[in-house]
Amino acid sequence: VKIKKSLTKRTYREKVIASGGKDPMRCSCCDNFYEYMGEVCLEDGRLEIKVSLSREATNYMERVIRHLTQEEEKRNRSFEEKEKVS
Repeated sequence: VKIKKSLTKRTYREKVIASGGKDPMRCSCCDNFYEYMGEVCLEDGRLEIKVSLSREATNYMERVIRHLTQEEEKRNRSFEEKEKVS
């Protein structure tokens, strides 16, 4: 038997697009392409990097986590200051 085409396992993205759905790796608001860099999970009340594809991705995710936690601290301080005034 001669095989002209080899079968390959399709990714989740390919399956969604083939089924007529929108590309799950495109933002529905701005149409920018998402890039998978890794995974961040909440553990013991802290954001922790679970999977990272490269050192550059790790650095980026650490910066985002720092930014998010600093913003949360600012909101908490501002809320506490408002409570003291009241």
